[in-house]
Amino acid sequence: GAAIGAIAGDTGKGAAIGAATGGLFGGMRQREANAQQQQQTQQQSAAAAGKADTYNRAYAACLEGRGYTVR
Repeated sequence: GAAIGAIAGDTGKGAAIGAATGGLFGGMRQREANAQQQQQTQQQSAAAAGKADTYNRAYAACLEGRGYTVR
């Protein structure tokens, strides 16, 4: 922004425009990164829940095989 402003004759205005543009694009990238992080967290939670369910079913089957009542 400052370089374009220097060419146009107003370095300060160019720097301000560059900073605003950079802030805008930086915010967009941060929102995308946050969305990806949230999606990964949800996928990991779902995988962990699935593994816990599989474990609990196997554990219940083992106990029932030994004659215990599992609810």
